[in-house]
Amino acid sequence: MTRAKRPRSIHRRLRSAYLFLAGLLAVPTVLLLLFLLPTTARYHRHISYIADARDIVELSGARLESELWDIVAGNQAFADGGQTRIMDEVSGRLDRLLYETETYESRQQVQAAARLVETLDGYISQLGAPAYRHSAMYSDEQMLREIRSVSALLHTVLQEYIYIEIGVIADINGRLRSSAIAITLLAGLLLLAILTLAIDSCRAVQRDIQQPIGRLETMAGQLAAGHLEARAAPPAVTELDALTQSLNAMADQLGELIDSRIADQRSLRKAELRTLQAQITPHFIYNTLDTIVWLAQQKEHEAVVDITMALTQFFRISLSGGSDYITVDRELSHVESYLKIQAVRYESIMRYRIDVEDELRKYQILKLLLQPLVENAIYHGVKKKRGRGLITVTGRHNPDHTMTFTVADTGIGMTAERLAEIRAGLDSDDAPRAGFGLYNVSRRIRLYYGGPGLRIESAYRSGTSISFTIPCQTE
Repeated sequence: MTRAKRPRSIHRRLRSAYLFLAGLLAVPTVLLLLFLLPTTARYHRHISYIADARDIVELSGARLESELWDIVAGNQAFADGGQTRIMDEVSGRLDRLLYETETYESRQQVQAAARLVETLDGYISQLGAPAYRHSAMYSDEQMLREIRSVSALLHTVLQEYIYIEIGVIADINGRLRSSAIAITLLAGLLLLAILTLAIDSCRAVQRDIQQPIGRLETMAGQLAAGHLEARAAPPAVTELDALTQSLNAMADQLGELIDSRIADQRSLRKAELRTLQAQITPHFIYNTLDTIVWLAQQKEHEAVVDITMALTQFFRISLSGGSDYITVDRELSHVESYLKIQAVRYESIMRYRIDVEDELRKYQILKLLLQPLVENAIYHGVKKKRGRGLITVTGRHNPDHTMTFTVADTGIGMTAERLAEIRAGLDSDDAPRAGFGLYNVSRRIRLYYGGPGLRIESAYRSGTSISFTIPCQTE
């Protein structure tokens, strides 16, 4: 069994999408922080190393030589010269290079430069020593040449260091360029992915909004068209859940109200139709009693007994203990009792025949469906035709488990105009002024069985056939 997908809030979905997109956008920044910034910092350090080396070359070159020349030329005293400060600054910068230099080749050059600086510092110290100043072995010019030689060698070592560092910087620069290209490509791919995800998210949100609204619109149209069973499925977003539930609840209430209204209308129709039945019964009783009186006056005692027994049977079945349904067999007995009564009155103009399949007699039928049709055949068919007429009551079982009953007469029939008028009256919701017996039967069939009601076929001076079809039902 698959679980129903829980609805999600549009707000939460959008917030999740925004956070996800923000995370993707942060990837290039993180990469910059992790790769480019350390590499760039290293690049700048090596640039500063080269700057320090150049400063050492400048300090140990022209500036130092200028200070020493003034001392050798006697322009200033050794103690007043700036050579000590220059050498301290040179030593300090070399110490920094020695401490921070990364590559092995550069470190070797720095170490060699440090040894040369120590030698240079020793020569400068000797130049200022009193014992040296009064020695005849070396002249000041010779010492200055030694210092220049050591200084030149120092410059050569530092130039080699600068050359090595330039190579390191070139390598770092290549890495920076490759990293920048890679990060640019990655940023482009991420941007494409972000655009794709943003479009998909927009489409998903649009779909999750449009589809439920479309279903609600379809449901509203179906309800307007009378399809009260229409319901909207739960939406994929919680914002539309309350609206969907309210509309479904409204549809449920609408269906209940309509069902209640239909039930009330059915009860009203039943009451109206029973009233019509009551209007028919007194007319028949008056005529039958009048016939009994006439037979008694004519001293037709056996006929009086027969018609009285038939009338008793007729009323016994008509009442049926208040039940609306009786068996087909009892309904046929009821019709036969009615025909026996009427045959006494209209013996000279009426014959009848009942032809119903025996297998139908066990099924249930709404009572008083056939008798009004037989009565109509007598009073509006046979009685209005000169000569003797035949009334036939038939019942047939159909393959779809229904049964069709037909009351046919060879009476006067109806014109096409009259037939159309009768049919229109049966289809109307208002009872007609005439022919309410047929209308009563047709409406009862529609009300109780949901069928099409009565079907009438007639031809003027040839007769009329009225039939109906109902399902085969047992108790």
